[in-house]
Amino acid sequence: MLGAYAVGKKAVKFGYKRYGVPGAVASGGVALAGYLVVRRALRSSTDSEDVDSAIDVGTIKSAVEEGGLGAVTDRGTLDDAIDENELGTSIDVEEVQSSAEDEADEVRDGDGTSGET
Repeated sequence: MLGAYAVGKKAVKFGYKRYGVPGAVASGGVALAGYLVVRRALRSSTDSEDVDSAIDVGTIKSAVEEGGLGAVTDRGTLDDAIDENELGTSIDVEEVQSSAEDEADEVRDGDGTSGET
């Protein structure tokens, strides 16, 4: 969970410096949602619980800041953000991309509350 904390903290600082309190809330929330989308998609694609170390937080944060939540479903972003060496196994990026799109849709619809953090 430290990864999610780091994403949120960095995004809040960025948003606050740029837009004040409203920017901090918006930036932090969207960046954290993007990280959670990628983490859930990666977990479902690998059946592994420990995927946090394989996700590059900076890549996710930058992608979300530039392109919004939908940017985390881009194949290039996923290729850059996921380190297969950390997972110890190869992954099917298309499967992760499909799962990320489903997760992002759930988050956008407000149904992404599975109790998982």
